Amino acid sequence: MKTKNILLLFTIVLLSACSDFLDKNPLVNSAAETYYSNVNEANDAIIGCYAISQSETFQLGPFMLIGDGCSDDTDLGNSHSEAFSWLGSVAQAMQSFDVQPNNWVSNQLWQQGFTGINRSTQAIERIKDNEAIPENKRNQFVGEGHFLRAFYYFFMARQYGRLPIVDHILTYDEYYSPRATMEDTWAHIESDLKRAVELLPEKSQYDGQDMGRATKGAANALLGKAFIHQSKFQEAYDVLMKVVNSGEYGLETKYEDTFTLEHENGIESIYEIQHSISGTGWADDNEGSILSFYEHDADPDDPIKWHNGWSMHCPTWDLANTYEPGDPRKVATIIFEGDFYDGRIHKNIASSTGLQPKKWYIPYEQRSQIDQSDCPKNIIFIRYADILLYLAEAANELGKTSEALNFLEQVRARARASSEDSTVLPRVTETGKDALRRLIWHERRVELACEGQRFWDLVRQGRAGEVMRAYSTKHNSLKGRNFVDGKSELQPVPLAQITISNGTMEQNPGY
Repeated sequence: MKTKNILLLFTIVLLSACSDFLDKNPLVNSAAETYYSNVNEANDAIIGCYAISQSETFQLGPFMLIGDGCSDDTDLGNSHSEAFSWLGSVAQAMQSFDVQPNNWVSNQLWQQGFTGINRSTQAIERIKDNEAIPENKRNQFVGEGHFLRAFYYFFMARQYGRLPIVDHILTYDEYYSPRATMEDTWAHIESDLKRAVELLPEKSQYDGQDMGRATKGAANALLGKAFIHQSKFQEAYDVLMKVVNSGEYGLETKYEDTFTLEHENGIESIYEIQHSISGTGWADDNEGSILSFYEHDADPDDPIKWHNGWSMHCPTWDLANTYEPGDPRKVATIIFEGDFYDGRIHKNIASSTGLQPKKWYIPYEQRSQIDQSDCPKNIIFIRYADILLYLAEAANELGKTSEALNFLEQVRARARASSEDSTVLPRVTETGKDALRRLIWHERRVELACEGQRFWDLVRQGRAGEVMRAYSTKHNSLKGRNFVDGKSELQPVPLAQITISNGTMEQNPGY
């Protein structure tokens, strides 16, 4: 599962993206109906569903440009970064919340997201009643299809809000479906994840070759994440406790180990987007993670310049200064100017803040020696610490204060144990609901920093505008300045999609 597998040619043609509304290709082709004739063909189709999430154009906006870049946690690189010339203008517009409906980042996520949704739908419909596939594999594949459709919908719903519902293979006259309500969009996500929970195996039931595929625990975790985003705290608490009680997951002993290649898909991993060095060259469909390349500094004096990167995901001093004294997560997250790390002194020349991120950094010896965009590092989407902090938040909202403090302490205790000073990060004893909520939110910020979560947390907490306007004022920065409550929480629906829908598709408020 670390690699995608090569799909048969007609499958690639059948399932490739196009620029049409919802990015649908005709799915009434007889080849599609007869292709899923054995386990290998069904597996290839499912791998094709996963493959969309590996692409740069799917990951760039939700994780880096919006997830962190539109928050107070990271900023762009400067003119020393080769990426700034082509990415800087749209990224700056996003960060200042002055983005236009024709921006290419939103367009690409829409296309990739609905390609993933439609591939998953095709797989579900073609496999679920197919007796040519053994029942155990049929259940697994259909469960993966439901998980992945919910996964893509989750990304899209956070970014665009309400969406057209795709729950079957669409006919031509259904291509221009209107956007559903937000409630129905979330209900569709929940339904898919509940079905995935019924069908998927636990993580421990996969062998090494299949490690990284969707699991029952991943489906429950994403369902809990969806409930948290809707402030459904009782539902979130109930389903996330199933993840804890499964005994399948835990925290890595050392915080920094969580982000190394050696610990990928480890005990703390609930769901990661899989990447490996593929040797296929620079392309959106290679198996390497190009986002790791965005992490590395661009040093024009480096004698082996291909080891450099694009430096477009730079931690802010606002983030650096929010850590408690001695918190070891700070140095596990940030490379400071002058730090000696990975065999050299880091100059951070291309960073606008003088800081570089460390979590997605790949040591030189583990990178591709041919193509710097072909990085082997997985992108962590959900890990166990994330679940513990969601549970702390849900328990606090439900009046289960002692449980909230226990979940919070588990996260802080692991960080404390990663330090040589056992007195850092003292146990939290606050019992007031409002004050404890703020402490849990702060813990999420430092625990999950630079993992693409901060902006989405601020939005669901209802304080994105407050935080980002305050950041702009404090730092005299365009970043956050134009945030408009009720508008800027979402990206605009791509103008091209509204145009070709002949008026069926509505724009988000304020755009």
